[in-house]
Amino acid sequence: MPHKNFNNLKTRELPDAEVEITGEIALSFLVVCRAEALKNLNASVKIDGFRSGHIPEDVLIKKIGEVSILEESAEIALGKEYPNIIKELKINAIGRPMISVTKIAPGIPLEFKIVTAVEPDFELPDYQKIAKEIGLTKEEIKILDKEVEDVMVELKKHNINPELKEGEKLEDKIKENILMEKQFKSKEKRRLAIIERLVKETKMDVPKVLIESEILKMIGQFKDDVARAGLKWEDYLKQAKKTEEEIEKEWRPKALDRAKAELIVGKIAEKEKIEPTNEELEHETKHLLSHYKDADPLRARVYVYQTMRNEKVLEFLEEIK
Repeated sequence: MPHKNFNNLKTRELPDAEVEITGEIALSFLVVCRAEALKNLNASVKIDGFRSGHIPEDVLIKKIGEVSILEESAEIALGKEYPNIIKELKINAIGRPMISVTKIAPGIPLEFKIVTAVEPDFELPDYQKIAKEIGLTKEEIKILDKEVEDVMVELKKHNINPELKEGEKLEDKIKENILMEKQFKSKEKRRLAIIERLVKETKMDVPKVLIESEILKMIGQFKDDVARAGLKWEDYLKQAKKTEEEIEKEWRPKALDRAKAELIVGKIAEKEKIEPTNEELEHETKHLLSHYKDADPLRARVYVYQTMRNEKVLEFLEEIK
């Protein structure tokens, strides 16, 4: 059995799907991490007459003091042991943890406190029943003569002549395009109705880190939309007479629902064993990276996996009869 570098682990559940972990890092491991701490500090500290990375140890210690070395050792030790601590406690941690040292002194173990968000434990509603009920209210798609006429008027107005296959009539082509657009909108409407119902009927504590992540995504996307419209973000805020903080506050309920939806879809995928194949994942990731050359391959893969998995879950729910 491997030797553990931590002791006296205790956990306490906090609100908003967070957990507090307290414990000690063994003195022997702090001593091991001291060598790495000295190397790091040697490279970052500047002392007249010496090149960074080549400062004699006794000169370095005299300059920065033992406390600084101990603090650096503590940071290294906790960084190395955090994954092992949550594994030991069987905690499904998500997001970035808040790690703090509660007691540190030469010659004694290090005491610490970690606060991390965890995947919330929740019961799924009867998603098959919900999907079936919403599927039964499928709307009938009709194409009105006036809609076709309006498109023909617009085409004529802008002098647009669509390409037609041999024997194909313009009116039939317009009807086909209107039908496709209406079918797409109907599908999106049905999907949204399923997700909204699932969110409404699922009780869970959503970790704050997931809500903040959704808000960042929403704001980032909106900033891109504003930029595409030819506006500077600062100018938009002035026109809207709002601060970014006020927009974030307004959007928080929607961000909460989006975070809940992501967790619900993930749990359905897990229960129904729904996920993209390796071939699908590789193909779509390569396609994404070919358009965004500077993107991080690992992040791109995770994004593609989640997007494809979510799409497959929604298709699964739509097909329930």
